[in-house]
Amino acid sequence: MLKESLRKRILHKRIGLSEEERRLLSRKIAENLSSLPEYKRAKSVLLYCPVKGEPDLTSLFPELIKRNALILPKVKGEELELYRVKNISCLREGSFGIPEPSEGEKVSPEEVELFVIPGVVFDKEGYRLGFGKGYYDRLLKGVKSPKVGVAYSFQVVDKLPRDPWDVPVDIIITEKNIRRLRNGVH
Repeated sequence: MLKESLRKRILHKRIGLSEEERRLLSRKIAENLSSLPEYKRAKSVLLYCPVKGEPDLTSLFPELIKRNALILPKVKGEELELYRVKNISCLREGSFGIPEPSEGEKVSPEEVELFVIPGVVFDKEGYRLGFGKGYYDRLLKGVKSPKVGVAYSFQVVDKLPRDPWDVPVDIIITEKNIRRLRNGVH
């Protein structure tokens, strides 16, 4: 119940941002992300196509495509399949109205060197609340590469209720800061 009311409240605030606010905040989040050493050296970076007011990091797509490093998810049943994207023209509206790759080289989660994950709410220990379907928790279970949560600063709260299957992120990036949470992530 607490998860649902928190999800609803934060989503309402996120969707209510003006286009100008979203653009400015997203630009700062993208700058913070691209300053990470993990981002600069990654040969494969999982990003996402934004929906429902999520931070828009599509400005990073061209550079990642040039590096042959852009990986995007596609919903397949209860799982997320990952594809290396060489051209954004391959994106088609997929599950839940989210643009997804219609073609590309399929890659395994173990091949991804940096995971960039959206969420509705994050807590200061890196746990996240998404839309409640569990796609990212299933995808991230057991992966060793750094996991970065991206959000607007108002989406970060002190502590979230957790379930045993929840997978925390290692770094949280907002427009205000980069918060490293796990040891061993350089």
